[in-house]
Amino acid sequence: MKDLEYNRVIGRIGWIAVAVTAAGGAAWWVFGDTAAMLSFLGGAGIAGLSFWLLHRMVEDLQAAAEGRPVKKVRLASHVFRVLILGGIAYVILEICGGTRVALASGLTVALTAATIEVLIELFYARA
Repeated sequence: MKDLEYNRVIGRIGWIAVAVTAAGGAAWWVFGDTAAMLSFLGGAGIAGLSFWLLHRMVEDLQAAAEGRPVKKVRLASHVFRVLILGGIAYVILEICGGTRVALASGLTVALTAATIEVLIELFYARA
């Protein structure tokens, strides 16, 4: 079995997330309305931002383990990540009048993309 190439896997998860976001946005627009589509896209944006921040946190943890300095601003973003993302979700729902189900489905985009990437890696590991 081949070793995983970290940057390739992260890059592919990003592209899969873009494809899932486009498909989900189109589906919410066709079967819902514009508000539902925008709520889904907002949720997908939150999921993407969360994934990116988690990716940065892993890089910062690796840097700290190697003795390299980590910027305090990045450390603060890790500490307040959930509050930042929750605040964005609140704005989408309460201030912009978003659809809760569409937002919640958008929040699953990063998880869906990561799951698809795992399935791809498992499929090619057996081949």
